[in-house]
Amino acid sequence: MKNLLKMFWFLFLIAFIKIDIIKSDCPPTKAWIQQLLDKALIPGAALIVINANETIYQQAVGYHSPLISQARQSMDPVSSIFMLASISKTFIPISAMQLVELNQLDLDEDINQYLLPRMKIIHPYFPNAKITTRHLLTHSSGIGLNLPEQNKFYFPDDSFIQTNLGDLIENYLKKNESWLPIPPSNITFYSNVGAGLAAFIIERISGISFEEYVHEKILKILNIDEKEASYRLSDFQEQKNNLVDHYVYNVSWLQTFQQDIPQLNITRVNFK
Repeated sequence: MKNLLKMFWFLFLIAFIKIDIIKSDCPPTKAWIQQLLDKALIPGAALIVINANETIYQQAVGYHSPLISQARQSMDPVSSIFMLASISKTFIPISAMQLVELNQLDLDEDINQYLLPRMKIIHPYFPNAKITTRHLLTHSSGIGLNLPEQNKFYFPDDSFIQTNLGDLIENYLKKNESWLPIPPSNITFYSNVGAGLAAFIIERISGISFEEYVHEKILKILNIDEKEASYRLSDFQEQKNNLVDHYVYNVSWLQTFQQDIPQLNITRVNFK
């Protein structure tokens, strides 16, 4: 995969492991990285570290799926493909800052300046508090976690393209249960919906979908096309073997997923 996608997995790995108790050589060995993967129950990772001019470290460790057979595919830092998902939380601030540079977005302006007349977002417990794009980007907007509503965001295959990001977010934020009992402030609470709202603001300003914005304004500039990085499974039909599939380590979670996200029609644990 290209640089940005691999860097995401490296940061994800570090964030969930207490690496201060593990001694490592520099650059880290595959054995040391494997220890981190084992502790996080991650079967494999494609890692890359770059500076402004060159690639200074690149490594592939482990496999595309957990150990269920001897035929599983080894991870490859060049060919292994990860679907774009929370890496969007890297693309969103990049997009926002591009618009700031064009004087089209003010991070400290009320977000409703960019949302009206399509919608108006108000914190139900603090209706006079201003929510800004900076709040959204720093997860400090006061938007909370409402799992029953957030689980409605998941769609099988590429059917997400039939939905509207603005509609999903507006319906979510209409519920008081979707908000924290704190005003927008410097208190952070990780929010997928808050990030999604920032992406919708980018759509409103740019006049194109966030998916299109990412491809046109970020990935193409990096010489990454839809066959290498995409939100759509259909873009990888010719490279299915290189696609890192989803899996569930704990089979007992399967019933929970079936109950909470029925639209996905999850009937098995997928170790492709």
